[in-house]
Amino acid sequence: MKPKKHTVPYDFLIRLVSLGKGVVFHSVEENFSDNVEHFETPYPSALLCNHVSEADVVSLSMVYRRLEPKIKMIIPAREDILQPGFLQKEFRSKGILKWILKLIDTSKIIPFLLRYIGAVPIKRPFRDNARALLKSGELRDKVDSEWTDLVANIKRGRNLFMFPEGTYSHDGFLNQIKRGAYYIRSKIDSLHFNSFTLTYDHLSYQKTKLYIKYGKPFHIESNQTADQVIRLVGEKLGKNYTVTLGNLTSFILLKFGKETKIKKDQLIDLLIKIKKQIESKFPEITVASELKKESFHTQLESLFTKLKKFKLVDWEEDTVQTKEILYHFPKSNHNLKKTNIVLYHRNQLTAHLNHLEQVWEGLFLEPRSFQ
Repeated sequence: MKPKKHTVPYDFLIRLVSLGKGVVFHSVEENFSDNVEHFETPYPSALLCNHVSEADVVSLSMVYRRLEPKIKMIIPAREDILQPGFLQKEFRSKGILKWILKLIDTSKIIPFLLRYIGAVPIKRPFRDNARALLKSGELRDKVDSEWTDLVANIKRGRNLFMFPEGTYSHDGFLNQIKRGAYYIRSKIDSLHFNSFTLTYDHLSYQKTKLYIKYGKPFHIESNQTADQVIRLVGEKLGKNYTVTLGNLTSFILLKFGKETKIKKDQLIDLLIKIKKQIESKFPEITVASELKKESFHTQLESLFTKLKKFKLVDWEEDTVQTKEILYHFPKSNHNLKKTNIVLYHRNQLTAHLNHLEQVWEGLFLEPRSFQ
């Protein structure tokens, strides 16, 4: 197996995708596990990442810059992205934009470029035409064929970008990890593994800020069971979520547990205290630069302006009052970002919650003191 090294046209096309960061994100912050600024990807490698939204495509193009060495990738993609008319079906735009998207779809340029970069179609359970295949008894054979193609592409010289969850996360944290990493490892003995985790802060800026935490290479032993591999992958991805202003503030608001008034200065003081305790006691947890520098006053105003629009808090002058609806947890976590965006952001910290609870208890603070 010889690696397919990157080429100038290949790099150029991925760079074009990366230009979308200015449209999608406020900014991008990258954190590395060691004192290096590259992401170890010896051939053959499977690079595992959590799956948040459509914006992950742009995120992957940002990660590509950090690969060392740079090798052409194979990227499983939802089947309909590579089919005719995708943009019109996905965005359902009107007016001039509708005709622009129709023109792009007619040119078939997007499927061509995606396939050139390395995207291959993958069926999603109960999406695409998977229901019909399931009913006819053909789904298992189709899925097996798709995984066989992925293995063949790796053996032809490409590294693999893979979303182990298989679908978008709707509650802020990880969905159930599927058996993909286990399957790929069983087919390629020499396969290396590494991971990176995307954390999106939708609250602290006008546009979303992206945090990328790069992990360290890890090995999956040949005798590990599927369940052991699933747990290992979940731990690698979960522990690398970044503590941001958005999710740490969400954690604090939900700790109050009822309608509470708190002064802005008190909240800032509390955020700083918790941040310092995290850095002191749990240095392995990645903390966002805004929190490290303690320079987040403007972002905090943006955050509470958004929460007020969601009717989760009232905010007047320097006092924030949480509303009862903030503590109503929806029956379904589907699209939690719309139904309770505070819970969505708190959930990003799921793998860190035990540590955060220790920090909280260590501060000897009672929510009643803020009433």
